[in-house]
Amino acid sequence: MAKRPNPTFLKKAEGIHEFRRKRTLIIIACISVVALVTAFIMSVASMQRKYSEAYPELVGAATSTTTEWEKYSRPVHSTTTETTTETTTEAETTVISAVIAETTPPPESTEPTETTVQDNKPDPFSEPQGIHFRDEYPTRTVSYQERAVLLDSLKEKITKYAADNPGIRICFVIKSLDTGEQLGYGQLDPVVPSGAWSLPAGIVLCDKVDGNLANFSSVYTYDGTKTSNISYITSTYSPGKQFYLRTLLRYAVTLNDDVALSMVINVLGGSEAVSDEINAISSYISYEDEVLYTDYRGYEIKGNRRTTCYDMANYLEYLYEGYINDPDCYQRLINDMATSEMESPIKNAFGDSADVYHVSGSNSELGAYMDCAIIDGDEPVILVVYAEAKNSGKADEALYTMSSYAYDFISACYAE
Repeated sequence: MAKRPNPTFLKKAEGIHEFRRKRTLIIIACISVVALVTAFIMSVASMQRKYSEAYPELVGAATSTTTEWEKYSRPVHSTTTETTTETTTEAETTVISAVIAETTPPPESTEPTETTVQDNKPDPFSEPQGIHFRDEYPTRTVSYQERAVLLDSLKEKITKYAADNPGIRICFVIKSLDTGEQLGYGQLDPVVPSGAWSLPAGIVLCDKVDGNLANFSSVYTYDGTKTSNISYITSTYSPGKQFYLRTLLRYAVTLNDDVALSMVINVLGGSEAVSDEINAISSYISYEDEVLYTDYRGYEIKGNRRTTCYDMANYLEYLYEGYINDPDCYQRLINDMATSEMESPIKNAFGDSADVYHVSGSNSELGAYMDCAIIDGDEPVILVVYAEAKNSGKADEALYTMSSYAYDFISACYAE
């Protein structure tokens, strides 16, 4: 009879077998867990590398402390509400990117920028289209006798206006470039031309250029010299700015710029040199001679740099005839007079009935105001009006009134 196995042994063997099976399962489970953890770590590391390559500027930002967040998340001047809303609705990494210090704009510099640096090179000058006088004029509708009566009426009006306004000193000249008739009131009295002196200075300059003794393309530098009168150059540029001679003439005539006029006169050799040149045209009172006269207040005034309306009218006539005979020589000066930006009582009085080529001058300290013009309307006429008064308003009224009297005279000679 066969011997049966010991039951106790069988139980022990079965227990050992079950222990080994569980141990094997546990080991396999641990190995699986370790493998999964390793794979997870490798996956995270791979994703981190891709993230670092794609967003290198964000690496390390996630480790910022709470203090650093508060510091860099404070609003800066360039940050808007829209930007903040947009970034806070993104993922956490985007929130971090919104607080990078580079978004803070640099402090404004107190040093001058390139836009504030003056370009000292002369600005380009573009010559305006050439202005020309009319080729034809209408026929007068009045006889010589009737015209003489109208001219006497004009003189009476001017005389009466002067008598009715004792606080205003007026001077007046009108001359027809067609008939040569001339009428004046106080035309030989000393007057202060101020900026209107750009007319004779401009004539001398044009003559010099025509004789190859000067060049409009020459460059001259503003040295910072200022005058008591308003100057476009002084108010716009700093010392060191360069200008073409042509630009200086234009500023002197069209803007009544005293600095530009002074620079032009210096180019011509100085005030005395200009006076010597212009005296050959007319010099009842030489510009540099000292004269004594009574001003609008009744005070005796003594000084130089004076002229007369008679002399100024002669300069205008010289320019007109010179331009007719040699347009190229004086074209630039005529262009500037035609495009002057200064207020002209003469132009206001004649309106659209004529083309007015004018220069003006003002000296508020002496209460002196002048307008000088070539009027190209029904007939070519020279008109010079001057007024001294306690304020510019009264002077302007006087200038306009005298100019309107001249307009009425010319219009009456051609009325149908």
